[in-house]
Amino acid sequence: MRVKPEKYPFAGIKSGRLTFGGADVAAMAKKFGTPLYLFDEDGFRSRCKSFKTAFEGAYGDVLALFASKSLTTLAALAIASDEGLGLDVASMGELAGAERVGADMSKVVLHGSFKKEEELERAIKAGVGRIVLDSALEADAADRAARRLGAKAKVMLRVTPGIEAHVHEMVQVGKLDSKFGVPLEGGAAKTLIGHIIKKRNLDFTGIHYHIGSQILETEPFRAAVARAAEFMSELKREYGLTLRDLNIGGGYPVRYDSAQAMVSEAKFAAAVCGALKKELRERKLDAPRLMLEPGRGIAGPSGMTVYTIGPVKSIPGVRNYINVDGGLSDNPRPALYGSVYEAVVAERPLDRKGVKKYRVSGRHCETDTLISEIELPDPKPGETLAVFSTGAYNHSMSGNYNKFPRPATVLLRGGKPEVAVRRETEEDLYACDTPPARLMKKCGKKK
Repeated sequence: MRVKPEKYPFAGIKSGRLTFGGADVAAMAKKFGTPLYLFDEDGFRSRCKSFKTAFEGAYGDVLALFASKSLTTLAALAIASDEGLGLDVASMGELAGAERVGADMSKVVLHGSFKKEEELERAIKAGVGRIVLDSALEADAADRAARRLGAKAKVMLRVTPGIEAHVHEMVQVGKLDSKFGVPLEGGAAKTLIGHIIKKRNLDFTGIHYHIGSQILETEPFRAAVARAAEFMSELKREYGLTLRDLNIGGGYPVRYDSAQAMVSEAKFAAAVCGALKKELRERKLDAPRLMLEPGRGIAGPSGMTVYTIGPVKSIPGVRNYINVDGGLSDNPRPALYGSVYEAVVAERPLDRKGVKKYRVSGRHCETDTLISEIELPDPKPGETLAVFSTGAYNHSMSGNYNKFPRPATVLLRGGKPEVAVRRETEEDLYACDTPPARLMKKCGKKK
């Protein structure tokens, strides 16, 4: 099936060549080298605005948070903050990023299934707006940390609503069998909330859940808000609690397939918020502030990964292979989740001459398949392969397997490039190594 570049936001064709963020993709590859992450600032800003506008229009009192784990660069965090979004952080490293870009800390939410007491203390000192607790252990630790600081920490509880979205098992995080959150089923979450509200140094504001990622239909989200409203009724009845915050997490999908049907942000927001307002009205509950955490939905379409094509190999009657100069270290997602991507030859994206099916593979000492099967027009070594919708998680999850340096990230604004993350060097790869001097001397090395 033909890849349709026009279906991907922020991509285009000019003089028969692929553009992204207004820049010629192949020219960017030549200028900055490959592998290369391209990041469209204007596109990223437009995605931030889309989510804010859609949910505020459908519900009103909304705090949209950019899930920083999806693209943890200072440029991305700064842009999201500049667009009025809060930041969802899941580690001290991500918190440090929020601090470095001068984010409004009252709009920062700290997540994580195991936050150490010293980390909780740092977050409280930093003035984060909410800490999402994940266990009784964390609740006790947060209370102690807040007491030492003479503070009252605003906290939420992550719950698992028991909703199973039809996505890869590794990203089904709202079902009962999950490391994340405290189950609603069986009363564990309600019991823990009863424990939390007795803590003098904790201010319990609401609940958080996240049912999964890349969910293509709205029904699981509607089911989750119905279950949340039911639980809010239970808390009001049992503890007299009126929740101030309801955080529905993320999960909005992005296009990875030209033929994929997509729900707009406006329709998505209308479906989810409509279901929530109906449940609140029927249960006579006060409306909490609605929080959501789009990450992939903002970053995914705003990014592209660019490779140089190397050897093209044909095994008659078996398969054709394209080898590129990246792979597992710059995009581990196909290996982790079976993630699917589409790509074109950037110098001639609409060419259909000599089209065959190929498997796109990386150059690591693994079977690092980037794209299992794609139709391309007789790719030539030295040409540029452009992979769509790679803005989310590729940079954040990248590594140094085989000691390959991480790619540079080039920010495109109105078609003009700026380096936002420099390419790693060989010196960077060994910067943290501190081998005993006796070993290096033995090898005849001074360092």
